[in-house]
Amino acid sequence: MMKSLSRYPDGAAGIALVLLRLACAWIAFLVIARLPFPQFSPNAFIVVSAAFALALALGFGTRIVAFVFAAAAIATAFMTGSDSALTMIARACGCAALGLLGPGAYSIDANVFGRRVIRLEPRGPDRASGA
Repeated sequence: MMKSLSRYPDGAAGIALVLLRLACAWIAFLVIARLPFPQFSPNAFIVVSAAFALALALGFGTRIVAFVFAAAAIATAFMTGSDSALTMIARACGCAALGLLGPGAYSIDANVFGRRVIRLEPRGPDRASGA
């Protein structure tokens, strides 16, 4: 029996990943805006957060960007008060989930790298690695 695992799921799972990408992109401004970097101008924050949010919403470099947002949300949670810290941790969990799941079929990553199907076949005794 052959099992298959899709790297870029489509259908309902793909649409759910699009919604998760959009939700994580929406919070980009809130997370990056709360990080204290006084040496940069406020306009730099807007440009950086817009670039990251657009990349995440379109599914370009999704795993890396999602993990960067998760780390930024965790850092923000430790720097802010108690009420917003729980919200930032919840946002970090959402971004980490997106980073682990990947972008889905409706993304730039799926078009660039192709939708591949990985087939997992059980190893027979004749194909086992030996010394």
